[in-house]
Amino acid sequence: MPDQPDKIDQTIDSDNIYCTHCGTENARGGYSCTRCGERMLVVTTDTPSPMGLVSCARCGGANFNRAVHCWVCGTEMNDTVRISPATPVEPARKARTYEPELNPISVPAPAREPKDDRADLRGPAADSISGSGFGTSVGPAPVANDAAMSEEPETNTSGMKRGEVPRDIKRWNWAAFLMAPIWGIFSGVPIAALMFAVYLPVFPSTLRFMTLMGASLFLGFRGNELAWRGKKWRSVKHFKSVQQRWVVWSIGLNLAGLVLLIFLTRQAAEG
Repeated sequence: MPDQPDKIDQTIDSDNIYCTHCGTENARGGYSCTRCGERMLVVTTDTPSPMGLVSCARCGGANFNRAVHCWVCGTEMNDTVRISPATPVEPARKARTYEPELNPISVPAPAREPKDDRADLRGPAADSISGSGFGTSVGPAPVANDAAMSEEPETNTSGMKRGEVPRDIKRWNWAAFLMAPIWGIFSGVPIAALMFAVYLPVFPSTLRFMTLMGASLFLGFRGNELAWRGKKWRSVKHFKSVQQRWVVWSIGLNLAGLVLLIFLTRQAAEG
């Protein structure tokens, strides 16, 4: 078949057009085919199509490349001739612009500075070298961790039965050792008041002394921990301040009691 011209003079005198899918004749201006429901199309040589246009072998009408029937005459599209374009045109791809903020993983990491092995020297070895007279200190002094330097724990766990006890208060408590019953009542350790029962005359003197010393030593070692968990404190600083006052009072009262005991002993000896 001879090649068709690039432009075809297409004149439609009929008021009807044909469905390109099933070939059924429909009224011109309808939206869809009355038989198959396919959308009705009117195609000219100026109609843009990425797949190109072909001409009907019977009437020369322009149709889409995938049309089954000619929309002008209804003939089945068997022997067709491409009108335009000569080859299928692919849509142009938009050039992509590299944007680092949209792909942070691909951003190159900053170059590391050379590591100085001498900076890892810490502890007594570093101190001995710096003070040996052979040179200055090797590397910077170790920087203490902020969490370790802080006096406060991350959360105030005082008053909790299983609360974490800050390291700063895990120490000997002289108030709990010297005057445990009174200290315990006001420090959240009421069980220490049971030591008053040791002074009752129903117990032998030897048993009283051993029980008193054992309980006092235990509270001296564990008193701060029991007091921290025994009641709510505003902070570690508040706890240490209150316990320091108790130490002052307990030492003062014990010294006063010792002086009074010496005085009464001398009076009894002279009398």
